[in-house]
Amino acid sequence: MNKEPTNVQSLKDFFSGANLNFLKNLTKEQQKLDSLLDHNKEKEEKYSLFLTALNTKDYSTTNKEYYIDVKNNYSLLEKNTENLKKLKKLLTNLNTKILSLSLSEPETKDQVNYSINSITSDLNQYAESLDEIKPKLIENNQSINTFTQYHSTKLLLTTFGMELGNSLEETIELSSPVFDERNIETSYSDIVTVNENKVLIISEKENKVYLPYKKTELKAYMSQYPTEYYSYKNVIEKEFILPLNKFMTNQKLARFRETYSLYRDREASSAFTALNQAIKISFKSNLNPAIVAACKTKKQLNNYILCLDDNKPEEFSDFEIVYDINPSKV
Repeated sequence: MNKEPTNVQSLKDFFSGANLNFLKNLTKEQQKLDSLLDHNKEKEEKYSLFLTALNTKDYSTTNKEYYIDVKNNYSLLEKNTENLKKLKKLLTNLNTKILSLSLSEPETKDQVNYSINSITSDLNQYAESLDEIKPKLIENNQSINTFTQYHSTKLLLTTFGMELGNSLEETIELSSPVFDERNIETSYSDIVTVNENKVLIISEKENKVYLPYKKTELKAYMSQYPTEYYSYKNVIEKEFILPLNKFMTNQKLARFRETYSLYRDREASSAFTALNQAIKISFKSNLNPAIVAACKTKKQLNNYILCLDDNKPEEFSDFEIVYDINPSKV
């Protein structure tokens, strides 16, 4: 009995049944995209010819409003082509990686994990792109079909002896992988999700700090470091759930480090400005350094310091702060 290559077994071990089925049917999805692209490009070419004819008869000036409508529809077709090509490229890259993993000799565990992470990242990127693009395709196609059917047919036939071809699909039958949204393993799952966290949690019980984040930040990490992060969950666990000791072992140093990072990295201030602010903030002994790390802007940090100086930290509203402390020992 032939044993499956380790690499193929890794796919089965890592991916859900739904995503395994999606990966098995990549060729079918590519064919669907090719069909959509062919129909759209055919329509685009006909609209290009129509625009040329309108220009020849000077419709751009004598029937300016109609000419603009035709041009706008042509622009929608160009956007369709661009979006469909983007999806096709993502699927092609994904298919290449699957074939490479399946057909190559069994690799080391680290190499297999790297390949799996890269495939997962591409799967998530395709799922997200499809979620964003699919409604746009449907909306564009409906607009183009409406114009073709109700506004242009008579003029095309009687004046130009032309037609714009078949209607575009208004139901896009493209399958999507299941986005990797496995739960964060924490007792704060009602707060910490894979999309957004608006709360800074400083937990003595878990010896962890949960920093706030937005979905745009998670997307930025995955976009800039595609080989290091393969899911939002992965980004959160590496970048936004940190050991409490990182901030509490040497608080003065932590305040300096986090303030410098805020000014230099997140605010793109000069090294001189970042250094001055870091030195200044490092001496504020009543300022928890985890709060500095949670601030996205210097304005947020200044807002908190103002509240702290007025002895009213509870009035800080840029994000919520939760202290989960151990019970006092009696």
